[in-house]
Amino acid sequence: MERIDFANDFIYQALEKLLNISQDVHMNDEQRQAIYDVIEDIEEARHALYELKNEMRIQRA
Repeated sequence: MERIDFANDFIYQALEKLLNISQDVHMNDEQRQAIYDVIEDIEEARHALYELKNEMRIQRA
């Protein structure tokens, strides 16, 4: 489970970086939307990791 937590932390850091990039005033709306689409996909990956971690906890119990 420690590796899942590590992956989750790493993904969170990537999300923060993407959010910071999306705030660039020189970015147009299309580029910003593309970043938001990637952010949504990455958030889905985080959710999948969370579900995996919960399944692992249930199996250990």
